[in-house]
Amino acid sequence: MERESTPRGHGDEDGISPLLESLAGLDAETSEVIGQVMALYREFPAWAVWLPHGGRRWTAVRPASARAPGPDLPMIWVHADTAAELAARMQGADAQLTPP
Repeated sequence: MERESTPRGHGDEDGISPLLESLAGLDAETSEVIGQVMALYREFPAWAVWLPHGGRRWTAVRPASARAPGPDLPMIWVHADTAAELAARMQGADAQLTPP
């Protein structure tokens, strides 16, 4: 069996095509939410994002500094009703952490 010479995650837009194929069987709403999460992770790689579920809001968290998260370090939490609102709050928090 011949193997591809391209390293995994390269040459296929970071493996997006196989992911899209696996999402093809999902309903439109679920696919849209997953697409929104992917966009958030690409734009805000320092953040962890929780999907809204069971009436809960979108939630994101990141360390309040450039250091790796730990039990003694402060974290920044943001909540929103939509992915777009969450992105705006994440961007605002990031802007406050960036030195002028």
